[in-house]
Amino acid sequence: MAAVTLARRAVLRRGAAAPFAAFAAPAPLGGPPLRGFAAASWDVMLNYQEPPPAGKRTGRYIDQPDRGDVVDEHQPRKTVMHNGRLMSPPAELESVGFALKACPTQVKDFRNDDEVVKTYYPEMRKLIKEAAGADRVLIFDHTVRESGNTNLNAAAGGSAAPVPRVHCDYTADGAPRRLMQLATTGVYSHMRKRTLTVADFEDLASRRFAFINVWRSISDEAPVERMPLACCDTNSVPSEDKFLYELIFPDRVGENYSLKFNTEHKWVYYPYQTKDECLIFKVYDKQHDGPRFVFHTAFEDPHTTEASPTRKSIEIRAVAFFDGDAEDITMEKAAPPLDHVQQN
Repeated sequence: MAAVTLARRAVLRRGAAAPFAAFAAPAPLGGPPLRGFAAASWDVMLNYQEPPPAGKRTGRYIDQPDRGDVVDEHQPRKTVMHNGRLMSPPAELESVGFALKACPTQVKDFRNDDEVVKTYYPEMRKLIKEAAGADRVLIFDHTVRESGNTNLNAAAGGSAAPVPRVHCDYTADGAPRRLMQLATTGVYSHMRKRTLTVADFEDLASRRFAFINVWRSISDEAPVERMPLACCDTNSVPSEDKFLYELIFPDRVGENYSLKFNTEHKWVYYPYQTKDECLIFKVYDKQHDGPRFVFHTAFEDPHTTEASPTRKSIEIRAVAFFDGDAEDITMEKAAPPLDHVQQN
């Protein structure tokens, strides 16, 4: 309780947007209360990308010399963070673009890539189908992260660092290109008993599909108290606030969306997220009517103390299809390198 009291005082000193309420913190989905306090909202600092000056682009060169025509700068901005556990009605994919779902896992070792693919991927396909109403789901990638790391990308069986920068993984042009990249990876149809062809993917791309991420803690010791993940309500993001971030490779240009700071953005996270809870969010939806691009970021939580444990998490990346075909499809080999910045 002493740590909680210190965190409470720290937030109040920083000018929290709302005082702490005198009631027990909402329970994790299906579990007991975690803390003896709760808050509706408070102030945090989020790193927003700075729009480029005239004559420049935002982004960076990768595996080649910088030509001096791009900038990559971000600034911390004071932002109101809302407690997602107090949202009524609860957030859902089709209302704000993200949701918290109870989803216990049978995985014993998230460092074992084979176990993750064989056990965790089917669990996540089921979750995404239920949460998004998808007919079938292709999971093509996953990353394990630890807050103590400094590298952004993980080798097989390793982990990467969370990167606290506001972003969305795909753009309106980049997501369809990414889908067609997957056509060359050997995606197997268990109903058709064959590998899907480029023509099959062109057919899929002509109909509704969505890129969806799922993020969860993998710690058995404690809920998330350090560098949690926050999502922005898509209804609070005007289209003109988005701008392009380019990853310029020698042979291609990948695209993210960055976001101009706006005090109207509504940011949400779920305090003390447990291992049995999954944060699921859209990073692209071809359907224009509804949430399409969920901006998200890891951030420094003012409730964090020196005693807070290291954040350990896993995120999976998937494509959900809404085509009336219920067949299962799986990867036969690793997907090609990602064109988006992995920053969850």
